[in-house]
Amino acid sequence: MFKIVFLFSLSLISLAVSASSVDDWLDKMSTAMKQQNYQGTLIIRQDDNLQAIKVKQGVGAGESWQTLESQSGENQIIFRNNGNVTSIFPAKKLITFSTDKGVKANKGPLHPGLPENREKLKQHYDLKLGAEGRVANKSTQIMQMIPRDKHRYGYTFWLDKHSGLLLKCDLINNKGRVLEQQMYSEIELLHSAPLNQIDESKLVNYKKVTLSNNADSISKNWLVEKVPAGFVLMRSVKTDKQQPAYHMVYSDGMASVSVFIEPTNQNRKTLNGQSSMGPVNAYSSYSNGAYITAIGEVPVSTVRMIAQSTHPRIKND
Repeated sequence: MFKIVFLFSLSLISLAVSASSVDDWLDKMSTAMKQQNYQGTLIIRQDDNLQAIKVKQGVGAGESWQTLESQSGENQIIFRNNGNVTSIFPAKKLITFSTDKGVKANKGPLHPGLPENREKLKQHYDLKLGAEGRVANKSTQIMQMIPRDKHRYGYTFWLDKHSGLLLKCDLINNKGRVLEQQMYSEIELLHSAPLNQIDESKLVNYKKVTLSNNADSISKNWLVEKVPAGFVLMRSVKTDKQQPAYHMVYSDGMASVSVFIEPTNQNRKTLNGQSSMGPVNAYSSYSNGAYITAIGEVPVSTVRMIAQSTHPRIKND
């Protein structure tokens, strides 16, 4: 009897330690995102497609900045400073400015919301520690996020054991298949901020565009009746001043779905039904004279449910 009680107590202690360890690693990850200077090369793989991005982060004096410079495909440089985003397109001689509203200044390239939103996310994902691994020649602790339902995908994270910095992330579907992989092929952890090599003198003749991010009354005019538990409206903007075109974003803190509402155009050929590109699924349908498209890194069933349940609100006046 004593042996059974002892083993039961030991199992409870083990569970408590495991849960505490998950939070400890999340705290370590959060600290690294806020305080760690680094530079490296991030590789994004979707099926047989590879994209390389040079990433830098500098922190200090209450500020945090990141630069992401594409090394393959279209030449693009993204500079983010305390939530303000500047995107540079050298081939087009174009610069766009926008603001990530509601995003913390220490946002990084690999799912930075996890440490801050953990209690909310635990309602919809199981967080578990796995084995140890190795990424970019660094020892890592593996952490899994397993969805509690079939409306979202799962994630596997590799955290640097020394700093807690997120070095690799796999997006995993409900069948256990890796849909997208993001990992640093090489990374250097620095004691001071790296040099920001954007030469602003070369940008003088570039066209400059400020992207509108003003909240709109769309939520009063359109309703998405069915969304998975935990998904809330994060943003709603009017994308066209001349026509009633809108963009809504729903998110659970990790996964997100964009809903685009456009006026129908009989002369334009539009897709009706589902489509996929890598981990991104989309579903389009018509509703009350509008063309509705839901798109995101979620299962097809989720974007279909959202698109088909989007309709105008009934006005009583």
